[in-house]
Amino acid sequence: MKKMLFLPFSLLFIFCSNQMKINKGKDIDIILKEGKYNISDNSKKKYVIINNTNYYYIIDPNGFYGTSYTLENNRKIIPINYFTRGYYSRFDNNDCKRDLLIIGPKESKEVALSLNSKDNSIYDYNKEKSYILFVKSFHNRYNATILGCDNYVSDLEAKGYKVLEDSIVAKIPLVP
Repeated sequence: MKKMLFLPFSLLFIFCSNQMKINKGKDIDIILKEGKYNISDNSKKKYVIINNTNYYYIIDPNGFYGTSYTLENNRKIIPINYFTRGYYSRFDNNDCKRDLLIIGPKESKEVALSLNSKDNSIYDYNKEKSYILFVKSFHNRYNATILGCDNYVSDLEAKGYKVLEDSIVAKIPLVP
């Protein structure tokens, strides 16, 4: 009997071990499917968001703000440069509907997220060394509406929707 129970649990561990939950809250799970970033892949990183509640949640995919830095062989390194970006604003409800994520009760979605919208660092990576991205950021109503959509979000909240109030604290392995 023990052998029969051991096999399914060991297979479950093997299939789930690559995933990494990166947020602290329990209502919503934000999961990095691969458990690491491949630096040579320039596409925006995809995450699975799972709503564990019976509520609708509003999430701004660019609404996480905080600090982040890269560790090289467990030591913080200084960026070689910074990139600039323009100012983005949402002017009307159509922009809000296009940009903001609505996650329904017990729903899961695969989405692109920015874990720290303030991070604009550029690093020089060496394939011979190991790297970790440290991220500590948070998402709340203010961050979700800083680019616009205050009225749109208020209308949804009046219907019972909730804005995600959560934080991310993660050490994500980087593969050069």
